[in-house]
Amino acid sequence: MQGTMGTSRRRTAGIFAAGALASLTLATVLGAGTGIQSGATLARAAEGGSAAAEAPKTEADVAGEAAINEIYDALTEQAEAYAPEIVTLEDGTQVQRTPTDPGAYFQMGYWDKTSYNTYYLNADNRGCNSCHADLAQVVADMDFFHLELSSGLGSDVTVMDCRICHDQGYGYVEKTQQLGSLIHGIHSKEGFAGDCMSCHTATSDGTGLQLWDEVKHDVLQGITAVSAEDAEPVVEFSYDQDVTTPMFPASWFYGPSNVENIGKQLAGVEPSEDVWDTWEVSVTGLVDKPFSMTLADLIDQAPSETRIVMNQCIMNPPGGEQVANFEITGIPISWMLEQAGVQDGATAVMAVAPDGWSRGVPIERVNEHDGYLVYKINGELVDYDDGFPLLTYYPGEAAPACIRWTSELQVVDTPLEDMKYWTGWTDSDGSGINDYNGGHVLTTDTPEDEIFWVNKPNAGITHLHEGQIIPAGQPYTFEGYATGFDEKVVAVEISLDGGTSWTSFDTSDSDPTKWVYWYFTFTPEKASSYTLMVRAVTEDGNVSAVPDEVMFTVQ
Repeated sequence: MQGTMGTSRRRTAGIFAAGALASLTLATVLGAGTGIQSGATLARAAEGGSAAAEAPKTEADVAGEAAINEIYDALTEQAEAYAPEIVTLEDGTQVQRTPTDPGAYFQMGYWDKTSYNTYYLNADNRGCNSCHADLAQVVADMDFFHLELSSGLGSDVTVMDCRICHDQGYGYVEKTQQLGSLIHGIHSKEGFAGDCMSCHTATSDGTGLQLWDEVKHDVLQGITAVSAEDAEPVVEFSYDQDVTTPMFPASWFYGPSNVENIGKQLAGVEPSEDVWDTWEVSVTGLVDKPFSMTLADLIDQAPSETRIVMNQCIMNPPGGEQVANFEITGIPISWMLEQAGVQDGATAVMAVAPDGWSRGVPIERVNEHDGYLVYKINGELVDYDDGFPLLTYYPGEAAPACIRWTSELQVVDTPLEDMKYWTGWTDSDGSGINDYNGGHVLTTDTPEDEIFWVNKPNAGITHLHEGQIIPAGQPYTFEGYATGFDEKVVAVEISLDGGTSWTSFDTSDSDPTKWVYWYFTFTPEKASSYTLMVRAVTEDGNVSAVPDEVMFTVQ
């Protein structure tokens, strides 16, 4: 053993002198047991708690300490050279996306100057944000006209937000389960300086390659877990349903009405009430008294309501920004139907745009929650790409039910199973094989309690960047939203230990037609990194399938 250690020590000195730390196995350098004792002895000496430490040092003691310090000095130098990168974003926010490695390796005497995350895992150079500070902007800058992924809620768009459309977007994309092919194709072109490990991580448990951005919080060292029991006495929670936002962007070149009005929006054409004098709105179909009126006459003669409501894209990803809580001003659709007189046998109301595009909701939904012909959003005329001069809105329904540029309400007796009607996006078993007609649950015989909802309920963390630096020892208020489409959110649940335990906060008195905008105040005492996870629970017992998760850094 002495001969082996002597050889190791000599080899160590040579390696450190050359700076070739990557090839060094520290357990081998120190020898079994000896390195641990040496580190412990140094720790006791620092604390002044050992009689041996107070005794005069022999030549062997001095030589041994020098050999150990040589190792520690090299580790410290490496940790400083490979300290996690701190980035200042355009808004001045500082983020450290890789946790500071706390060390605490048993065989190293719990030395805290190590660089496992940055030197060995190369974490600062992995994941989408290592190359793209703002993935939403990268998509916006493409030659291809893509839906805007950011609506100003202050979250980071990640590759995880892309999966619901490109992998599960039945009816919205030509091919599903294609995100991997698409991204690999893009990154196989000239100009990409990374490799497979830039985007992936590999395991030895049979899982194989995984997306780094999906599993990094389980891979990285230096993330402190706070159990629900430990966190609960020092947290505060509240929510406000009247926080409003602009309508999220949801325009694409589909159909003449979309193309025409997106063009006007891009050209900066300002909406004008003059259009109200010529815009005709008709009520047709299974009614006793069909009629048609200009929007100006309707606004003059019909009752008008102003209220705050929530709307969400049917494929808003878990924690995504395709959601809004906004104030609408509009004419109740119930009033329109009352004037026309709905006939027996009617099943649904279809809103129709001038180019014939239409979607509908069941009559029973209109009777229960009403609906609106909306001509103002947040007190302003509706934008062209949001449907100027008029769009329909139904509380609790997904965005596809909100027909823009509405010119007709058509009462029909179409069997509901033949309608396109969504109240959340579904996935049969989480594998991406969607057998519910793109979320249309009325077309499946699968029992409701066996339906896998991808984004119902949905919960997101807003105004917090991955790795955002916040001060230690001071209360910090996190915020975000929770929605249930047509279901009431009765609880928002928070986890600070990676989902091992959850603290549930009651929201059972909330209004299901608005989002639950929550505030969670937590005082982190220890300088470290933490993960905040959030999920929602609905009145029907549905729980967010994919909680939103963001790591933050405390200094």
